[in-house]
Amino acid sequence: MNTFIIPVNESVVAFDQQVELDGRIFELIFKWNKRDSHWNMSIGRNGSLLISSIKLVIIPDLLAQHRRIAGIPEGVLFIDDLDGMDTDPNDMNFGDRVVLKYTEVA
Repeated sequence: MNTFIIPVNESVVAFDQQVELDGRIFELIFKWNKRDSHWNMSIGRNGSLLISSIKLVIIPDLLAQHRRIAGIPEGVLFIDDLDGMDTDPNDMNFGDRVVLKYTEVA
């Protein structure tokens, strides 16, 4: 199984990007929620929104509760604190010390 970091734009509070996951292109839409001090991410494909506003926190699989949705990435998407402090990404550390990772299906 291949695990890799999904690069993010750490200099803005809202952005979107395309990324290949398990051989398919997805659009990831990121927004900083100032009210609760967390990043949210939505996932789309081919112009359709598949998942809206996943709160980016440290849990084993950000997609686990969405597995019933057809077309979502099949692998494991998760936040990793590279310093081992289990800190959720914030507006200062996301993409630097705290990263978004994806593990492809075998």
